[in-house]
Amino acid sequence: MSRENPKVRDALKKRYKMRTLGEDGRNIVVSIPRMVIEREAERREITIREFLERFRGIAQFDNFDGVVYTFEPLEELKVD
Repeated sequence: MSRENPKVRDALKKRYKMRTLGEDGRNIVVSIPRMVIEREAERREITIREFLERFRGIAQFDNFDGVVYTFEPLEELKVD
């Protein structure tokens, strides 16, 4: 049974398989489409490699259907 979110219209959609990772399959892994990373890097006018080195993906979920993924800068290591 497939549930469509009526609030998401005209969105690009691609299905991905999930796989387990780690001891006893404690983590479930789903790939982020390359197109998403390319778009985010382009918006920031940096290369994909720079984006991957400088940002991390954040999954937000709780009181709504689905998951919203955003990206935030990695914190610089502070050396005293």
